[in-house]
Amino acid sequence: MANRVGIVGGGAAGLVAAIAAAQKGASVTVFEGGDRVGRKILATGNGRCNMTNINADLKHYHGKRPEFIFGAKNRFWVDETLEFFSNLGIVAKTEDDGKVYPYSDQASAVLDVLRYKTEAHGIKYITGFEVSDV
Repeated sequence: MANRVGIVGGGAAGLVAAIAAAQKGASVTVFEGGDRVGRKILATGNGRCNMTNINADLKHYHGKRPEFIFGAKNRFWVDETLEFFSNLGIVAKTEDDGKVYPYSDQASAVLDVLRYKTEAHGIKYITGFEVSDV
C-alpha cells in the first residue's frame, strides 16, 4: 500500500510538494482553502510567474532571522528548482537581474503544467477546506 500524504495548501509550494511526493509513490491529497488550487501563481511576477532567482543568497534576506532559509536552501535551492521545472517541460529564461520566468512570460503556463502533472499522478484536490488542526 502506498504512503498517504496530505498537503495543506494548493499554492506553488503545495503543488510542487504534491508532485514530488507522488513521484516517490505516495497517494496524495491537497487541501486548499480557496475554491481552486494555484490561484496565487497567476499573480506572481505581475502575471509572468517569477519561478526563482539565480541571485538568491542569504545576503538578500532581511529581518530578525534571515538564516531561516538555510533549511530550504540546503534541500531545494535554485538549481534544484530549475531542474524540477525543466523536468516538467517548462522552458525558462533568466533576465539580467537574475529573475527566472517561463519562456512564455505567462504564469498560466506554469499553473497549467503543475495542474496537469498533479492530475497525471492522480493527486486529489479538496478545495474550500480549512485545515484547523493537524
